[in-house]
Amino acid sequence: MDSMRDYFPPEWDDESRMRVLLGPMPVAQDAVARTSRCTFWSAAIHHWCRVMQKLTFSLLECQSAFRRGTQTPLGLPDVLLHMNSLGEVLPVEQLPLGEPTKESWSGWGYRIFIAQPSRVAWKGLKQVIGAYDLKTTTLVNAVVLQEVCDKVFNRYWELSRELNSANNLLSFTDLYHQVGELVGSADNLHLVVQSLASCGRVTTTNHNSTTYVKFALLGDAHKPSISQVELAEYDLHRAQQQVQDYITHLSDEMTTLQQEAKHALKAGSKIEALSILRRKKRVEKSLGIQLGTLENVSTCLLQLRDTRSNKEVVGAFRVGVEALRAVVMGDASADRVAATMDDLQQVLDECQDINSVLASGVQSSLAEGDDDDVLEAELNQLLAQPQESQDVNQQLASKLADLHLPDVPKNNPMAAFGMTSGDTPEKMA
Repeated sequence: MDSMRDYFPPEWDDESRMRVLLGPMPVAQDAVARTSRCTFWSAAIHHWCRVMQKLTFSLLECQSAFRRGTQTPLGLPDVLLHMNSLGEVLPVEQLPLGEPTKESWSGWGYRIFIAQPSRVAWKGLKQVIGAYDLKTTTLVNAVVLQEVCDKVFNRYWELSRELNSANNLLSFTDLYHQVGELVGSADNLHLVVQSLASCGRVTTTNHNSTTYVKFALLGDAHKPSISQVELAEYDLHRAQQQVQDYITHLSDEMTTLQQEAKHALKAGSKIEALSILRRKKRVEKSLGIQLGTLENVSTCLLQLRDTRSNKEVVGAFRVGVEALRAVVMGDASADRVAATMDDLQQVLDECQDINSVLASGVQSSLAEGDDDDVLEAELNQLLAQPQESQDVNQQLASKLADLHLPDVPKNNPMAAFGMTSGDTPEKMA
């Protein structure tokens, strides 16, 4: 497959399938077939615009891009009308571009209730009578345009973080050098910038025949603004870069002239060597002038940056002063603070009195009860009870040890009376 036509769909090599897809659009009664045909060609057109980086195109360009031999997609006009009804492709004159202009209430009402409905009704009428001609209309792929806008916005801030750039103002040319591979052409970048400006993500201005672009901060919903200080700072920075480049060029030229003078002198051409040295002196003088210019530009640029920084600091101080003033004017006035401190001291004194009363109450209740000596004697008595019980047990054990009992007789003492061990008093009775 040709590298220039990598946008072809996978069905492109299927002869029978493509014969149907390249044919005319099915009749309106066959809604399923029409929907399938529109879905296929819509996806193919979006992919073609992404691969070829085409934000704007015409019907003829689209038909030429999808020509298959001698066959041209016959249903593309109906497909583009369908995509237009969905808002996926729009005529370039209907696309909101550029800085939004302030309008009055009457202008807003005219645009919302008269102009837009009239435009939609007229377009629908032309489609019904077959007078809506897409051949001469330049269309914009709104879906791909939105994707490219997001890519450009994110790429800019990625590069800004990598370069630690604090100034988000740059010229259109510098922006194209940064994001050119994403947009494909300067015309596409112009369309992207105008689209971003319409939704408030960038601000553009013309200064000294140069278009400047300023991106909104990440997560900031407010539209950015470009001040004269930022324009002056950018001009000074660009002048500084130009002077530095010119100084580098003069330094290289001085080195080259010095080498040429040496070669001329070695060749015996003293007059030529002197002429070259005179040129070297002129270049050296110009170099000194440029070094002074660079010093002046750098000093002015630093002063401008310091002034802007001081202005931001003063603005922060002003906000802080207003906040403090608002606080002081409210509940933090001097009289109110003094009254609050008096109330606080009174409450603390009352708390101290309450604590004193509670402490005295606890001491009096203890004094009315048992005396400390009585309690201590009772405690000693409780401690002595186990010792007394132990002494009694020891005395009992000692007396039992001193007690002498007779030995147990070995013979039955009742045998002398004619009784055996088995006789009991009941039997004897």
